[in-house]
Amino acid sequence: MLQNEIKQFVGIAIVLFLVILGGFLLFSHAAAPEAPRADNSALVAPPAAPQGQVAEPSAPLLAGGDMGATAPTAATSTATHVLSPLATDRKAEVQAAFAAKSILDIVKDKALLQDSLQVMGISAVMSKLVAESNGGSTFDCHQEAHYIGRNAYDLFKEKAFAECDASCHSGCYHGAMETMLQEKGTGNLAATIDSVCQTFSTSFGIFECLHGVGHGILAYMNYDLPATLKECGKLSSNFETTSCYGGAFMENVLTGEGLGASSIHTTTWVSKNPQFPCSGIDQDFNVQYQCYQMQTSWMLWLNGYNFDGVKDECLKAPGNMIPVCFKSYGRDAAGNSLRDAQKIVPLCEKVPAGDNRNQCAIGAVNVIVDFWGGKLDNQATVLCSLFKNDEQKACYETLAWRLGDVFGGNIAKKTAVCNGFDEKYRYLCNT
Repeated sequence: MLQNEIKQFVGIAIVLFLVILGGFLLFSHAAAPEAPRADNSALVAPPAAPQGQVAEPSAPLLAGGDMGATAPTAATSTATHVLSPLATDRKAEVQAAFAAKSILDIVKDKALLQDSLQVMGISAVMSKLVAESNGGSTFDCHQEAHYIGRNAYDLFKEKAFAECDASCHSGCYHGAMETMLQEKGTGNLAATIDSVCQTFSTSFGIFECLHGVGHGILAYMNYDLPATLKECGKLSSNFETTSCYGGAFMENVLTGEGLGASSIHTTTWVSKNPQFPCSGIDQDFNVQYQCYQMQTSWMLWLNGYNFDGVKDECLKAPGNMIPVCFKSYGRDAAGNSLRDAQKIVPLCEKVPAGDNRNQCAIGAVNVIVDFWGGKLDNQATVLCSLFKNDEQKACYETLAWRLGDVFGGNIAKKTAVCNGFDEKYRYLCNT
């Protein structure tokens, strides 16, 4: 009798153990955590990853990057992350974990990030990123936003683009586009891109979408930069093509720094020559322009972030590329200072006065506009107010033009920013 009771007790204990173990395994998820490619300022050295892309009245000013020549990789798995059968019971646990952990910890844990995206939504995850980075002033949040976008597309496909926003240099859009192109390839590129990019309501949104295309094609083409530029050339307009070029050149530099879309690849399109790849790629004006608009990021990486050295290198660029090199210098001055106006102005003052210094101011203010997108308030006007002479006017002129680009027909938002202009430059908002 006693032996039977013992056997029954042991049997029940074994069953309970297996149930508990099974629940634990479901809660832990099958997928191993994947470390994000975090921004330099937060997690890796040397400081400050390349920041954002810039735009100009004639065409968006894009930053770009890419790498070496090999055959295209196969599309990555597109299986969506599915919550366990205990999803309903675990919803409160995911919410608690989302509230308790930092966004940097969340993006390091792929399972938790995907649970958070499903339970909390893309918008809430992006809002947490912006809040905890103090609007990108504590750490740059562009790479984390890329990572959120990649996982969002895995889960929600094209619907991810509707919930991503332009915060953190539109990294969420860029990451989603990278993953979409890994899934769909470039066989019907123009139609694939139009199905997403033409849904944006402002030229800024369309540009950021197309910029993400450049990132994604380069990763899909296994970092073959010339092949990527050729694919960008198949797009429907010069605007689309140059926007794509910019994303490719940005991805190239990021990959050279170890921060690219594909963590398992390296680029052969960077070298110890601070003018490369611009000096070794297609000499077409648009290609060169987009290359030099990103090139100072690589120059800084090579020389330990010495802006004086980069100033000298820009003066060695081909004559018609010197101005855009200094625009890139201004982009990096803003990016590496986390858009701190008090730090940007002295860096631009190192640049020879005249058009080159004006270009520095233009590059810097574009970064601030691009970072905030439709959430722009007074961040850019603060910078313009600190510049002097011609560069101050160049800053306000660029900002006035960009307001229509970013806000579209929203007159109230445009007016709110214009009211912060120095009074003598407010007329620019009416031109």
